[in-house]
Order: sequence, then C-alpha cells, then structure tokens
Amino acid sequence: MPEARVEMTLPLGKLRVRPEVLVRIASKAVEQMEGVRLWRPRGLASVFGGEPGVEVQATESGALDVNVRIGVMYGYPVQEVAQGVQQAVREALEGMVGVRVARVNVYVQEVFLPEVEIESGESV
Repeated sequence: MPEARVEMTLPLGKLRVRPEVLVRIASKAVEQMEGVRLWRPRGLASVFGGEPGVEVQATESGALDVNVRIGVMYGYPVQEVAQGVQQAVREALEGMVGVRVARVNVYVQEVFLPEVEIESGESV
C-alpha cells in the first residue's frame, strides 16, 4: 500500500509532504495560541472513536481541508478563539509549506478551567 502524501507541483519540480508533517505544523500553530488547547479524547471518548486534535485531508483540487478539535479556556470568547485558530492554521500551512488551504473547520469539544496555583507553587 503506497504511503499517503500531499503532492504539489512547483516551478522547479514536485514537493511531497507527509500528512503527519502538516498535522504537526497545524498543531504547533494552535499550541502557540492563548486560551486554547488541542482536544485529546479522554475516558470513554478515547475508546469509542474520539478523534484527537488535527486531521488533514487533500481535496481533489490539491487544496487541503483541515479539521481542528480544540478546548477553549473558560472566560475566552469562543467565536473569536475559533476564528483565530482558523487564521493561525491557514497561515502556518500556507506560509511554511506553500499549500493552498480550502477550509479550516474548528470543532470546540470542551470548555476548560484555567489552572490555578496554590501557595506551595503546585498547579492544580
């Protein structure tokens, strides 16, 4: 079975990129944002098909469709955070790889509380 890759034709030749590389670039863009984290399935969700973080699929036109599952920290405006994630992922992929991004779908899976530090300096 051939390994899945995203292939682009450039002026001097072809560029092939493994989807895992694209996923890592998109994940890094999300991780650098304030008030958001990539969603990771826990408990029964991890057993019964919970999809983690980022999925990248190439369309027939050669562009990318990206699905991003996130958690938003309580107190942050969900719509603004989701729009920021869309923009950051699009800019990261288009800027670093030069691939066209057709869609960035953002799914807010959870709202989480910020970590608080107790007097001993430990995070809770």
